[in-house]
Amino acid sequence: MLQRPKPGRARRPSVNKTPRTMAGVAAGMLAGAISAAGCGSGPSAVVEGPTGTRETEAERLVRTQCEPEGRRVASTDVNNDGTPDIRHVYEGSAESCVQFDMNFDGVIDVTRFFASDGVTPIREEHDFDFDGQLDQVSYFEGGVIARAELDTNFDNRIDTWLWCEGALLARSERDRRHRGRPDTWEEFEGGVIHEARYDNNSDGEPDRWEVFEDGRLVQIRLDSDDIDPNGDIVEDVPEAARGTPEPPLTCDGSEAPARSVASTAGGESAASASEPATTSGEGAPPSGGSEAGGSEAGGSEAGGSEAGGSEAGTGSSAAPGGAADPFGMGSGEGTSGGAGATP
Repeated sequence: MLQRPKPGRARRPSVNKTPRTMAGVAAGMLAGAISAAGCGSGPSAVVEGPTGTRETEAERLVRTQCEPEGRRVASTDVNNDGTPDIRHVYEGSAESCVQFDMNFDGVIDVTRFFASDGVTPIREEHDFDFDGQLDQVSYFEGGVIARAELDTNFDNRIDTWLWCEGALLARSERDRRHRGRPDTWEEFEGGVIHEARYDNNSDGEPDRWEVFEDGRLVQIRLDSDDIDPNGDIVEDVPEAARGTPEPPLTCDGSEAPARSVASTAGGESAASASEPATTSGEGAPPSGGSEAGGSEAGGSEAGGSEAGGSEAGTGSSAAPGGAADPFGMGSGEGTSGGAGATP
């Protein structure tokens, strides 16, 4: 694959890197419907991905599908500046990959790889902050996103791993302190946070547990002596302090299916279940908000917000920094709450 020169940041638009949820972060860093065409040639994919990836050798080799040697390449110059912005690579008559330069600086920002039928996506890569490094890699099974790996603070190291069941987020692991290993584990039921576990003393084992019902924090357990694997201190959260129910997080940016929500003690419905999981937040190619999932220190970590939130989020890849979307990708990376990329 061709080595691309690392672009200077001075040419790139500034972006707000504050996310709303990390499983919502993460969740929205995964969305983008893509289409285009043309002829010519352009730069190849990023040669090296971030450290911390858990991809298999077979998954890594998929990246060679964008190498132009022995393949037909067709490109389009969208803004007529003489530099291709969309690049299609074909193996015979089937498309093997497509790449996009979202901000017209001559460097690829989004790459999608296809199965042998030339249609079904099997992998997708995003550079959200336009620094020439990958910030998210999504893996597809049967054309549906199955898991994703994200670098949420743009240090070229994976710190968030997401797993999906159908369209819904099922599980996540996060390295909140960016020390090279997970210290937060979150479980979801129907895309809604159910349990979060935290390793706050960095011994590799959970010492804080948070239990949720309908996305509302109902119980906290602590291991104060590093002996009890399930915690020796149990605190039930008062009804008034449990917060509002979280909507389901989807992995593909789609609207979550309606779900029934338990009633409160007063008999009123706790929340509207059919509300889609869209990101609110500060916006940016990754979006805005907290870290992902549970609710530590007053916020929720994986579906809520940990004391102010995480560092990078999921947002609109289509219009990085709020720019126009010439490629028609805007339907994806701005809808989040979920961890998904819209194929």
